Amino acid sequence: IFTPQHFRILMKLLIAGSSVEDMIHTNGTVLNQPGGMFYVASAVDALREENDEIFMLTNLSQKQRHLYFPLYERFNSSLVNTVEQLPVNHLFIHEKGEREEKYEHLTEKIKFEPSALENLNLDGVLINLITGFDFTPTDIKRIKAITNAPVFLDIHSRTRSFSEEGKREFALIDDINEWSSTVDILQANENEILYCGSGNEEKSIVENILNLGVKFVLVTKGDAGVRMYFIRNGETNSLFVKALQVETVNKVGCGDVFGATFFINWLRTNDPVNALYAGNAAGAVISTYKSTKQIENLKKDVDSLLYEK
Repeated sequence: IFTPQHFRILMKLLIAGSSVEDMIHTNGTVLNQPGGMFYVASAVDALREENDEIFMLTNLSQKQRHLYFPLYERFNSSLVNTVEQLPVNHLFIHEKGEREEKYEHLTEKIKFEPSALENLNLDGVLINLITGFDFTPTDIKRIKAITNAPVFLDIHSRTRSFSEEGKREFALIDDINEWSSTVDILQANENEILYCGSGNEEKSIVENILNLGVKFVLVTKGDAGVRMYFIRNGETNSLFVKALQVETVNKVGCGDVFGATFFINWLRTNDPVNALYAGNAAGAVISTYKSTKQIENLKKDVDSLLYEK
């Protein structure tokens, strides 16, 4: 999957979304750690080749800087904004079912100058809607128009509303056509996808998204696996890959790492099936990690897991 002959000599990638501070509530304990784009950045850093250049478009706060460095020092930070306070996300993890979320200090969307994206010669743009308010559809259209690069969008928290108390509940995205119109790959989990269009059937919701020009829709299904939808010969097709059997100790960041791994492999090989298997393995691998520092072993561990299977 990761053999050198498959790789481009140089890849330029933009990763964009909110850096947040996570407070993870599980089994009566609370763990404070970096969140949001930290998982995407960690995966990209682990999978990058020596000559790759990775640009970050995110916000950073000086008082929360210790959560993200030295990792973020390894990226091009010319597009990074400085803010006073990053969002704090309380994640309530349950043994079964979807996690609950409650935000503090939710910030405005991430600002950028479109002209700053000119002449970057990007091979791809990975956007993760960590808070759901990171960018607007207009922002994504501008990024696509200026860079003319494939855009990967993890719809993520755009599927959740925001109450005065900061609680996030699932809510229908009534402008999903706007979000999807300039995206090449869209990712959602099995709950999120049901809020990406009218009706309650996953397939019909996905078909609408594909008919807008999206090449692939990826629906992650937790410990069941992942399904990739695409159009072939005018018809909606899909490929399902079962989750690899591992001992799960972590349920945070798995979707983020899956998406980053899929996108990088697709950009390098132009092979969506190859990318799907690599992403599926990466999601399994990170679920076995007891600390975020272990993500630096992602590339080696994904290879080992794939070859073992």
